[in-house]
Amino acid sequence: MELMIAERLKKYRKDRNMTQEQLAEVFGISPQSISKWECGDGYPDITFLPAIANYFEVTVDELIGNDEISAKEDVQKKYFNVVQKLSHDERLTLGLKYHKKYPRNWHIATSLMNEINLYHRDKLEEFKPLLREIAERILRECTDSNSRRRAVHQMCLICPEDEIENWFRRDTEFLHEEKLDTLEKRYQLMGDEEQRWIYRYAGNFFRAAHTIDRLTHHPKHSDPADALAWYTMYVRMLDGMTGRTEDTDIPGGWICEYGYAYRALASVHFCREEKETGYAYLERALALAERWAAIPHEADLALGNPLFFGKTSIMKNKAGIVLPNGRRYPHLLGIRYWLHDLYDIMTQPIGWPGFDRVRGEERWAALLAQAKALSAQEK
Repeated sequence: MELMIAERLKKYRKDRNMTQEQLAEVFGISPQSISKWECGDGYPDITFLPAIANYFEVTVDELIGNDEISAKEDVQKKYFNVVQKLSHDERLTLGLKYHKKYPRNWHIATSLMNEINLYHRDKLEEFKPLLREIAERILRECTDSNSRRRAVHQMCLICPEDEIENWFRRDTEFLHEEKLDTLEKRYQLMGDEEQRWIYRYAGNFFRAAHTIDRLTHHPKHSDPADALAWYTMYVRMLDGMTGRTEDTDIPGGWICEYGYAYRALASVHFCREEKETGYAYLERALALAERWAAIPHEADLALGNPLFFGKTSIMKNKAGIVLPNGRRYPHLLGIRYWLHDLYDIMTQPIGWPGFDRVRGEERWAALLAQAKALSAQEK
């Protein structure tokens, strides 16, 4: 058995703001002996242990660490090995017993919170003071990030509405999708299906935006065939999420994504000497740019496909989403909220190699003039 007397002795001494010299004076021994024990280079004589334990008002088992070893064995054998085999009433009884016995076992504490919140809603008012006490202790004393976030999550399921954001701020910043998942669970447990699905749909969109972000950060394709396959896949993925069949069906919230993809496909087809197709994509990009320019700044834009996103919307030119209940979540990254000026892109000397193949052509000049006029209108 590994003795823990070195770290325990140091902890108890520091808890009392004592130096090694002061502690040595209490026991009538040399400071070197205290230093040796705290460094783990030796142990006090067994007959001396009760005196040390009595002075610090602990048991000998606590002093040498035997209590911690026994506790781990007890928790493993009589809690974790059996709890999943019990009914929910039995789990609650066992959880309460072991939390009282080991109040700083954070796994037991958060498991007890979860058990009460999910399976004992009829006793929630009775247990709310205990749940708050557990959460406060975890946030005050626990350094494990998972336990802290679980405690915050559990409190957001039961706290008054006006406390939710305060609880979220009690730990390191929660990602927006974490908040949405927690709120979805809160309203599901409350039986409020309307609010539950509002947050479910918003969470779906956050995840879709992250997927978009990952797929648009692709390796630079030197082979036009690879680039064509990539951007074709990209548009198909957008079609699957939005339900679009024609460009006129593109929801306002996705205009920027399609506009980006169409510009890229135009460049790719020009590189492949497929000019007619390239011009067709460039014309489609210009049509979307004109549609985008007609939308007021910071207007709410629909995302389409209510099966995925419900009535969640985004704000034009502003990174954030709007929920049907009026809540707004800013700083969403991953999806485009603004459409880069098409005229600037068409006149860039680098970055769109396919455009170099058609500069100077009459059809290109006509589209460039339209893009320039649109750019001046927006400014």
